[in-house]
Amino acid sequence: MPRNFIIGTAGHIDHGKSTLVQTLTGTNPDRLPEEKERGVTIELGFAHFSLPIPNTQSDAFEIGVVDVPGHADFVNNMVAGVGSIDLAIFIVAADDSWMPQSEEHLQILTYLGIKNFIVALTKADLVDDLEFVTEILADDLQGTALEGAPIIPVSAPTGLGIDELKEAIANTLSDAADPRDFEQPRLAVDRAFSPKGVGTVVTGTLTGGKLAVGTQLTAYPSGLKTHVRSIQNHSASLDEAVPGMRTALNLPDLPLSAKGKKGVSRGHLLVGGNPGEATLEIDVEITRARRPIPGQTGTQRPLKSNHRIFVHHGSGRTQARVLFPEDIVLNPGDTSIAQLRFDHPIHTLAGERLVIRELSGEATLAGAIVLDPHPTRRQFRSVQRQSFLHARAEAPNDLQGLLRTHLERDHFVPTHVLNQSLPFSDAEVKAALKKLTKANEIVARGEKHFAYASYWKELVKKSSKVVQDYHLSHSDHVGMSTDLLKKNLGTATAVKGLFDALLSQLAEKNFKVSDNIICHNSHSLELPPELEAPAAEILKILEESGLVPPLPAELQATPNHQAAYKFLARTRQIIPLDPKVTLGGEIFQVTLERVRDFIEKNGQATASELRQHLNTSRKVIMPLLERLDRDKITRRDGDFRTLI
Repeated sequence: MPRNFIIGTAGHIDHGKSTLVQTLTGTNPDRLPEEKERGVTIELGFAHFSLPIPNTQSDAFEIGVVDVPGHADFVNNMVAGVGSIDLAIFIVAADDSWMPQSEEHLQILTYLGIKNFIVALTKADLVDDLEFVTEILADDLQGTALEGAPIIPVSAPTGLGIDELKEAIANTLSDAADPRDFEQPRLAVDRAFSPKGVGTVVTGTLTGGKLAVGTQLTAYPSGLKTHVRSIQNHSASLDEAVPGMRTALNLPDLPLSAKGKKGVSRGHLLVGGNPGEATLEIDVEITRARRPIPGQTGTQRPLKSNHRIFVHHGSGRTQARVLFPEDIVLNPGDTSIAQLRFDHPIHTLAGERLVIRELSGEATLAGAIVLDPHPTRRQFRSVQRQSFLHARAEAPNDLQGLLRTHLERDHFVPTHVLNQSLPFSDAEVKAALKKLTKANEIVARGEKHFAYASYWKELVKKSSKVVQDYHLSHSDHVGMSTDLLKKNLGTATAVKGLFDALLSQLAEKNFKVSDNIICHNSHSLELPPELEAPAAEILKILEESGLVPPLPAELQATPNHQAAYKFLARTRQIIPLDPKVTLGGEIFQVTLERVRDFIEKNGQATASELRQHLNTSRKVIMPLLERLDRDKITRRDGDFRTLI
């Protein structure tokens, strides 16, 4: 089974990157006439070759190659091509050694988190003391990401070292992890065009997940939706592309960008799955290299808050303003938390790498790693926010850490929100949440919500106290209204779904919740001493009056009678049927059974028949039957009532 990888070139102009790619692949990566005429790479070039996987009989590496320009004027194009590579072939000419663009390209690759390197010492046939040149280069690489990388002397014209270079590539890729599949396909568009009769075609390196014909994608920054009509990989048609493939997509329903018209162009991002929103700000950790880039004075100047910059992400770049915490000035070699505020929204994932360059394009200033793709502008400099970001910066790719900090900050979060903007599959997120739950760091509330354990414990404790305090001060009440509980808890219940989850939790912990009333199981109603006599009087009157009761107002002649009446109603010792009719509780139950027996015997009954059977008045029978209808004991069908 083939393994798919992308390798990219890097290095100073005229050190032989394109020539070496042509020697390795048989394809000249320079496509433009002016590139071939001048011998200078301007745009990204692409090629492909296969290598046998060591120690296997038939499996092969299918390797896409991205060739980048080395001239200082085209660094923007270089950055656009190397964001998704698995291995960098760093080109250094033996007769020219380490140069300014060598340093800048190395810093860019380091900022992007590239781990796998091979140094190709080109033009090895042009020097007399190759061993000395190799030693000098190794010294230049001390303290950089290239330290310890294999240095392979090569010569494209003579073939010197080409087989050794291929062997080094195969060995390095054998030890490299396969491009991750976290079920969120992402393609940073590096070319977009529209062949006649075909519709829009885009190319890029596929990362994040598989992509099949018919898949729906979202284009950023436009937010337009599109679907994949067909897929190609190095001119071969496919039903499905996998991460690590150079991929061409036919997207007939997505137009090319034009002035005043949304569409797709180089620098845009296509995303599948269920992506989060693009944002105008992200919180990041910014790091500046200590080593200067010769000729770039901007790399030595301090980077301050409100400085305007270009942020390179994927194959695109966006203007932004950088904001640091108070009193922070970022000098070479420094690292700091920061917020990037963009002119146009971008779509990022936690842990993604960015490159920061001067707005003038004259210098590469820093690299950044995304800590929070969906922050707010407010309170960036607060102690709580800085603590959150520093915790994430310690392990920006640790899934449990990302989930833990999210819940610690927001307290109660829907599962689908936790899943968004993370470079992890649903299964990986589910497994991490299970571990955090088992460790009692978070609490699962059903399948749709999770809460930070300490916060949730305190909220449940506070809610319990609020309800029980209410019982103490309102001992004659059945319970506390849930609306009043929500009001007492204030902003804590503002998050959608939280209050319902809280009531559900309380119902599991010795509380009863029904009809918008909550009470503790141990709560029993107590009639205050001053209401005992009025309550007894009301009960006696209603017992003696039967189905010919007095008006409720006559039962509530004094304030104490009014309070006693409400208590008896709450405890169902009396049953108010409507503003003009109240029955004693026992009379109501006896009457209910007589109605039920009569209808069972006759199959159905009219209000008139029931009135005569009960020997009462229309004033009583109508609200009585309406109450039985509401309680779903009887059902009205025209003039008749039947049992439910």
